[in-house]
Amino acid sequence: MMENVFIVLGNGFSIDLIEKMGKMDEIDLTNLFKKGENVLYPKTKTRGFLSRKYTPNLWNLGARTFMASKDAMQLVTDVITCANVYNLSIEKRPNEERENESIYLSAYSELTSYLRYLFIYYDMLVSDNDILGQLDKIELLEYIKKCLKKKKKIYIITYNYDVFLERILRLAGIGYSVYAFENSDADVIVFKPHGSISFSFRIKTEEFTPYSIKDLIKETLSQNASDFEIKYDLVDDFPIVNAIIPPAGDPERFGFGWIRDIRKGIEEILKKSTSNDEMVLFGLSYWYVDRNEIDEILLSIDNKIDVQFINPKPPTELEAVLTSLFRNYIHYSKGKLIVEDKKDGK
Repeated sequence: MMENVFIVLGNGFSIDLIEKMGKMDEIDLTNLFKKGENVLYPKTKTRGFLSRKYTPNLWNLGARTFMASKDAMQLVTDVITCANVYNLSIEKRPNEERENESIYLSAYSELTSYLRYLFIYYDMLVSDNDILGQLDKIELLEYIKKCLKKKKKIYIITYNYDVFLERILRLAGIGYSVYAFENSDADVIVFKPHGSISFSFRIKTEEFTPYSIKDLIKETLSQNASDFEIKYDLVDDFPIVNAIIPPAGDPERFGFGWIRDIRKGIEEILKKSTSNDEMVLFGLSYWYVDRNEIDEILLSIDNKIDVQFINPKPPTELEAVLTSLFRNYIHYSKGKLIVEDKKDGK
């Protein structure tokens, strides 16, 4: 039976890559508003997506490029929590009249659109040559290559919207497929349960029609996986909706078909785990709004599996959970330790 490798990636993986490329001044993956003035508003080629002009509700709630990271994340949390509860109220009490004109709900629609084009902007700042120059320093890539040589099946669950992982695999000549959107028997399968800038809705804004931010609370589009295509050339891609679940967004409370498909796929692969498999967690946080999803993964996998967690400053709560659940658990502060050969007892 083929052995499986389960890799779960958080924001720390992309941050590590950005650090390797020396682009921390240009790309900020912790404060989502800091570079908002640089982001082009779709179709206009005008900078300043985060502004009173283009995102008035976020702006009126206090979103600014100069706000501290902690304050920016608190604002995002407030906005998404309101959307979460509103969606839950629809599920629990579908026939009840409710207020849907809240500034927070309107800000949610602005946020999902803004995030897609923020990460497209970041993607444009990273050339293929930038990535190629770091390929031999990306420890996770070396680990994947070693696993493939051993004929292992690799399942990667990433919560990142960016496509840096996909670009790394492509430039390294490793075949992969994105679950629910591509049919492939590749040995590397990528799951993106929080969405991706590469998930492009097939219905686009018409050529001579100005781009407008859709009200995601009022829209009733089912957004099944078949309604999307995978695209990596995103410069002039203007779909009418965006497949992005913002940080603090609870996918279970959003009724989009592509989310259900991906979550079902993750559930199915985790059931395949055996004590002979491996799991690598890279750069995960254990923020309270993410815990349910991470806990689902940890509780669905064989508890005798080898687990390796890479994070220089691991959340103490996640450390405690991993220590309690898995007897074969190892923490590494550096990614290179997962690929270094064990010699002389070191």
